[in-house]
Amino acid sequence: MNKETHKNRLAYLDNVRSLVIILVITIHSAVTYSGFGGWYYVEGSPRKLSVFGMIFFGLLQSFLQAWTMGALFFISAYFATKALAKRTSYNFVKERLFRLGLPLLIYVFIISPIIMFVIRGFYSKNIFWGNYILFLTKFLWIGATGPLWFVQVLLILCIIYAILKKCFSNGIKFENITAKNIIFTILITTIIAFLVRLVFPVGSSFYNLQFSYFTSYIVMFIAGILIGENNLLEKITDEKNIQWLKISLFIGIPLWFFIMLLGGALKGQSYFNGGFNWQSFAFALWESLTAIGFSIGLIALFKKKVNMDNKFTGIMRDNAFGMYFFHAPILISISLMLKHWIINPVLKFVVVTIIASVICLVFSFLIRKIKPIGIVFK
Repeated sequence: MNKETHKNRLAYLDNVRSLVIILVITIHSAVTYSGFGGWYYVEGSPRKLSVFGMIFFGLLQSFLQAWTMGALFFISAYFATKALAKRTSYNFVKERLFRLGLPLLIYVFIISPIIMFVIRGFYSKNIFWGNYILFLTKFLWIGATGPLWFVQVLLILCIIYAILKKCFSNGIKFENITAKNIIFTILITTIIAFLVRLVFPVGSSFYNLQFSYFTSYIVMFIAGILIGENNLLEKITDEKNIQWLKISLFIGIPLWFFIMLLGGALKGQSYFNGGFNWQSFAFALWESLTAIGFSIGLIALFKKKVNMDNKFTGIMRDNAFGMYFFHAPILISISLMLKHWIINPVLKFVVVTIIASVICLVFSFLIRKIKPIGIVFK
């Protein structure tokens, strides 16, 4: 999620990244008002949703969950290859520890306790510092990464990449990316995800790490590395690959409805979350198609249509990480302030998402002006 100098950036990748950050806020706002998934503050409940509400939130959250973080891993991995090419492995890891590790520590030991003990008021019988001591001594900070689980995993993957690059300097060589390569990757991702979910079904968590989704994340990270190492970005972003966006939508959305309707989702059944059944395999296939196909298609589309660097995109680019970092406390605070506003949950979700996104952008912009704090989010 970190950038080198602007002159070395690719505008369309930065613009995809900025879009994904907004969509991350969207996902967590949707969880707040649908009750699907886990978040610090959940106001809605699936039982209280209309059929339209269930379908709207179900499709929206499933779709965004399937590809957004994978796209971030892909973009981060691609730029990691360029960053490592300019540095020694030691300096690369040192830079990642500062750019990723420091914000992670700040979130875990400062932002997360503020959310837990001030904004949400957990363990309210004690004053803040009493709660904070319990937070430290009972090791509650392990897994208190919130949305920065992404930064945690990205840091680990970058370190592994640097080590492997040091040991195997030649890497894996590719000359082209074909449709067969993409289809094969989708199928392999499907099979691995299906097998992983026999042990870690969707909804399970290990210290805030949801391994059920990790297959596509790791595949997209590896893809970013391979494409960056072999200078194949022009191939993968070729205009013809926009077709993958169309495929993932025109085949993927009907497939999602097929899985949900025939798989028993409307009856409260959740076989698609994991287990040795057709629903789980079909859902893994749909997710893999969306994670890989939609990401490739969207990036290719952005290269053709949104490959611009102007004042607005520059502001979004520069504040993307700050928005990601601060969106949890801001979104939760707004949701709590509007707690007693009785309105249709879909409409409330839309309003809160817009308000939270704007405030996150402004807050990040102001924080980045403060020295030396701002340097962490540059």
